[in-house]
Amino acid sequence: MTESRVTVLVADDSPTMRRIVSGVLTGAGFDVVLAEDGVEAVQQAFRTMPDVVVLDVQMPRVSGYVAARLLKDDWQTADLPVLFLTSLNAASDRYWGARAGAERFLTKDFEAPELVDAVWSALDAAQLARGGRAALKADPVELSNDDVLGRVCDLLDRNLFEASVTQDVTTIAADVHGFEETVAAVLESMENIVDCDLVGVMLLGPDGLAPDATYVSVAREVTDLHYREFLEAVADASDQATGAATVIAELSPMLADAHGRLGSADPDGVENPGMATFLSMPLRAGGRLLGLLALSSGTSNAFGESALTTLRLVAPPAAVVIDHARLSGVRV
Repeated sequence: MTESRVTVLVADDSPTMRRIVSGVLTGAGFDVVLAEDGVEAVQQAFRTMPDVVVLDVQMPRVSGYVAARLLKDDWQTADLPVLFLTSLNAASDRYWGARAGAERFLTKDFEAPELVDAVWSALDAAQLARGGRAALKADPVELSNDDVLGRVCDLLDRNLFEASVTQDVTTIAADVHGFEETVAAVLESMENIVDCDLVGVMLLGPDGLAPDATYVSVAREVTDLHYREFLEAVADASDQATGAATVIAELSPMLADAHGRLGSADPDGVENPGMATFLSMPLRAGGRLLGLLALSSGTSNAFGESALTTLRLVAPPAAVVIDHARLSGVRV
């Protein structure tokens, strides 16, 4: 990568640090854009689309950690390399910096060559990650203070939802005893967080190819046709995941339908009595394919990006919880 026209955004609430860092980077041939706090850092990133972002952590209004998360969360700035330049130096600070998406974590007792090398290393790493393609340069965007703070609230709310979903699934292992009770609790959890008509778990046998058992919970009134099509879709998804042909009869479905919803929907009373939308996700634990988690709906395009994101969140902890219950418990 050449040194021409590389722009570095530097955000620090200390005028002295801004002057020192700006002087070092300007002297090394970089163009420098300055910001005085986390909010202005985000605004300047969207306004100027720099090549690298250098953030202090402890800044007014929005910390460097939050600013980095906001940049990594948006497709327009997600590929921007982020470096933290801070007085913090605990292991927990470095860990949290990495979780926020930073490529490097430098302390403020840095030597000038160290900072310059870190910027070039971040640029080279970003270019390597892109596979040689040119860096994305979106059109400049003007964000108000309220725009940035609104993004902060959205991000925090989404992260809280994701953490809550994961926690709800992982606590099943402590609150529920018995293998089939565990599977039922996972299915109930899915019914609570994703609008669906049927939700199921298909588990593979010891060979990792043939189905061992399938558990299906009926969340809403569905037709018998919808149920049959759901099982067919699960078999197809199993074929794709394992590479082995699956016969529907091998699924051995165990049905949870305490309210008698299966077959209660009137096929003549709906436009499409069958399944209209299907979504599945592999269940993996310890590098092994355990089976599938699947959802269906009689409504077309029922599952959007949020449902897919939720399924991606739920699948890993659900796999671990189910695998633990299967290894340590007895089916009852």
